[in-house]
Amino acid sequence: MVRINIFVTKIDDGFIDNNFDILYENLYPARKEAVKKLKIKKTAYVSLTAGLLLAKAYEDIYDKAAKDIIIEKAEHGKPYIKGEEEFKYNISHSGDYVVLAYTTDEAITSIGIDIEKIKTRDDDMKIANRFFTGEEMDYISEGLECSDVDTRFYKVWTMKEAFLKYTGMGLGQRLDSFSVNPDELSIVGQSNISYDMKVIDKHIISVCVGCDDGVEYNYSQITLDKLC
Repeated sequence: MVRINIFVTKIDDGFIDNNFDILYENLYPARKEAVKKLKIKKTAYVSLTAGLLLAKAYEDIYDKAAKDIIIEKAEHGKPYIKGEEEFKYNISHSGDYVVLAYTTDEAITSIGIDIEKIKTRDDDMKIANRFFTGEEMDYISEGLECSDVDTRFYKVWTMKEAFLKYTGMGLGQRLDSFSVNPDELSIVGQSNISYDMKVIDKHIISVCVGCDDGVEYNYSQITLDKLC
């Protein structure tokens, strides 16, 4: 059984305000520089939290300090930790939440995660018509009958984004070049893709990995005081 760990953290502006220096010192060098350059507080706090989650995962696995983390990028820009290529991870954020998925299992070559806050948007169907497949549009349209269209839209969206992050292609791959099935947590026509989905505090999280074996998804909600 392959194990995927997912950290889920809610950003607490007040806590970060009161403990910024301590939290900042727990970051790795590249993330310190990135946070320092951000002028918008909310953006800086998202980056700070993301860096702290990666540092915690790294320290839990290797029992090494965050200062040892050196980030490099693969061919399509997907980041990895230099010297620890077996450590696969991916980060996403939306609303007040930051999530990190990671594993060192050799059966997993890549991982993708996306989180989106469920909200009502007037242009959801316009976006769906432009970027989604016919099957996905049918799935979302069915939600109009049960007032579930917003949730269905973001289920599709997060699954597609997680897959693009898994492949490392990002926007280099068209969103309508593949079709996801939220009911079956699968991609139509692909049997070697494993998905998991969870709804937390009106946010949808989708995780995507490539694996033919069984996958166990382990979620941990971590408060910022555990990252000091």
